[in-house]
Amino acid sequence: MDCINIKFDEDINFHILRHWSLYDSIYHTHEMIIAFKLWSSRGLSQLKEFLADLGIPKREYEQNYRDMNIKYKSTIKKQILDKRLHDKYHYATNTIILPTFLLSSGFSLKLSPQDIVYSIMSTLQTLPSTSSSTSMMIDLTARFSLSLSCLNYNLLTDYLDGIKLEKAYTHKIHYLIETLLQSDKNLSFDNTVPFILLRFDQNMFNSSTTGDHTTSCGFFTHPYQAYVFARKALQILIAYTSSSTNIVKKKKSKHLQRLPLILIAPYSLTNAGQELVEIVVGVPSLNSIMMNSFSTLFEAADRRCGNVAKFVFFDHSVLLLQEQHQQKFIDALMFVLAK
Repeated sequence: MDCINIKFDEDINFHILRHWSLYDSIYHTHEMIIAFKLWSSRGLSQLKEFLADLGIPKREYEQNYRDMNIKYKSTIKKQILDKRLHDKYHYATNTIILPTFLLSSGFSLKLSPQDIVYSIMSTLQTLPSTSSSTSMMIDLTARFSLSLSCLNYNLLTDYLDGIKLEKAYTHKIHYLIETLLQSDKNLSFDNTVPFILLRFDQNMFNSSTTGDHTTSCGFFTHPYQAYVFARKALQILIAYTSSSTNIVKKKKSKHLQRLPLILIAPYSLTNAGQELVEIVVGVPSLNSIMMNSFSTLFEAADRRCGNVAKFVFFDHSVLLLQEQHQQKFIDALMFVLAK
């Protein structure tokens, strides 16, 4: 029997790197998306240039990271820390090189705490496709038991299934943010509104353009998932507008940095034949050093419009709302924020 080995290491913190190619991992890493402006063709070209500067051939960085030639893998960390590359591409090394622990046993897959967390959270927030429940909520008891099994090192099947779900969620996030940047129709903000309003409609989630890998799982079914998406969307939106050569967009960026964001999206578990239920999430502005106060604000807005919201999550900065009450709630929230 192989002995389990746990050791401290400075790991490369690209998104689920051990389960993707180096290129795909960097491409889906939030900090690298912002650093390289990967929403643009120039940013994608810079990413390939960066990989070339690391001395890694295309055939190597496009294959699974685990299968890469060891001579390239062994130099990546040192190259990333190279000041010349850091100055050229303006990325933050403290977010890429992460002090952590790695678990391994013999020649089996190395596990990092970050990847385990991604696997567990993706498993926890996913409704099984075989579910016949009529409840709007995920059965968290069943999902917790399955998520717990992701920690079983002797049986990696559940852990790897969770990683597949994480990839699906990551693809979905990428698609939604790409759609957001391509069109302003989902965004509302101006000098008269005290927040950025980001709305996604049902058609975006039914669209065939999302691909099989993104429609195979539910989306926005869990407060953690919704909050993380809203925060990432706000950060990328500000980075996108601030990097624009358009003077109007640059001015918008400074204004956006002072505003919180409200996300409204279809709640994935809305039953067929019922009125659409939406999930509403509030995140503070990037300039805010205060804790998220949307729990209190949402509760006050809900009282003002007749208690139409459902606070079904532990965190009250995430709530459920029937579509017919959306505008009433937004108006009430604007009133509360203006006080």
